[in-house]
Amino acid sequence: MVTPEEIEGALHLPVLAVIPHIERRRGALPLQGPVVRRIDLEGRWRSRLLSHFPVNSAAEAPYAALAKDLQSRSRGMGQKVWLFAGSVAGEGTSLSCMNLAITAQRQGIKTLIVEGHTRAPRISRVFRLNLEPGLTGCLNRSLTAAHAIQKSDWAGVDVLPAGRAVAYPENLWGIPAFHRMLAELRSEYELILFEGPPILLYPDVPLLADKVDGLVLVHQFGRTSPHRVEKVLAKLGDRKERLLGVLLNDVPTGLSAD
Repeated sequence: MVTPEEIEGALHLPVLAVIPHIERRRGALPLQGPVVRRIDLEGRWRSRLLSHFPVNSAAEAPYAALAKDLQSRSRGMGQKVWLFAGSVAGEGTSLSCMNLAITAQRQGIKTLIVEGHTRAPRISRVFRLNLEPGLTGCLNRSLTAAHAIQKSDWAGVDVLPAGRAVAYPENLWGIPAFHRMLAELRSEYELILFEGPPILLYPDVPLLADKVDGLVLVHQFGRTSPHRVEKVLAKLGDRKERLLGVLLNDVPTGLSAD
């Protein structure tokens, strides 16, 4: 087992949480229809959500510790908006945001997920929410966030879905409507988890880093090399000072939801 200290030494960043690998629940949420000829990616993710686990389970513990840390920053320094992003696709950013939100809600922390990866929205699909009007609808149509936020009935989590896809979403992060929306959200929630797109694939995260209170780098265990993390830091430039640390995801322990 690689220790957090070894990871910190390799990445030169503090490890905020070590998240164990969670096996999908076999037979949970079965697909409908006689024949299915596609991979049910949303079903796989849905079966790994902590809403399938009892409160205070071993799977929940690292998320609970991180949620309390972020809540303390909210109360002490007014830091509420945290941008979560991986270096490339497949790091587990969406699942991490969903499970952290579920855990925070269980602790009584009023939490919102903002589905900021508008090019490839997954959270709204996993939670079975309507994509529109969503985030892009709020910004392009000057709607209030309250008109677009939805709650997952079975996960108990508030989500601002991505909304309709736009050609250049990175152009949205500097407009006045985005600043007004963040101010509205800050007044309503204790913890806001902003899911960003992969840092090395799109230009959004460096632009968003100045608008949020901090950045959490989602790093899948054994997948992303320290060299790739160095590329992330180089792309962030001066904004790397906004990095709070690393959420080390999918650490193999044999932990199962069955």
